[in-house]
Amino acid sequence: MNELELRTFTEEEYHAFFMKYVPDPTMDSSPFRYSREQISRSYLYNHGGFRPDYVHFGVFLDQIPVGSLQLKRMDRQKHSCEFGIILQNDDVKNRGIGTAALLKLMDLARDQYGMEIMTGETMGRNKRMIRVFEKLGFERVETVPDAFELPDGQKEDRLIYRKYLTEG
Repeated sequence: MNELELRTFTEEEYHAFFMKYVPDPTMDSSPFRYSREQISRSYLYNHGGFRPDYVHFGVFLDQIPVGSLQLKRMDRQKHSCEFGIILQNDDVKNRGIGTAALLKLMDLARDQYGMEIMTGETMGRNKRMIRVFEKLGFERVETVPDAFELPDGQKEDRLIYRKYLTEG
């Protein structure tokens, strides 16, 4: 893999990311329609300091934005947080980019933000994310049956995973 970097998006990079964004049909069958106005609002919301318990990073491969990561709901007293990740499209999936980005995010969460526990969740049908959780040593701590209702009316389980960042 080439050079992978996590850093804050510029607004231009954020737009470049979403211009090529295609949702994973396993997770969301609704088509994504790029809107400059909507993405500018999203950028301001994610980068404007409105949410002090959230930190948003771009995932860059050779300086090109290919993913988006967030540390969310950081509780500095409990030293715990959640994370969110999306990759741009199928061109960047199944190449180890998400796994490598999450490893970097785990180090940042622990070393820069003092987090000791990281939680993530996914749908039961998201086999790629489940493999990433398992590969990185996350433990499934809860299954919430039928927690997600999909646009076609199907229900899907929510799987919640946890990792102690102080462990190897």
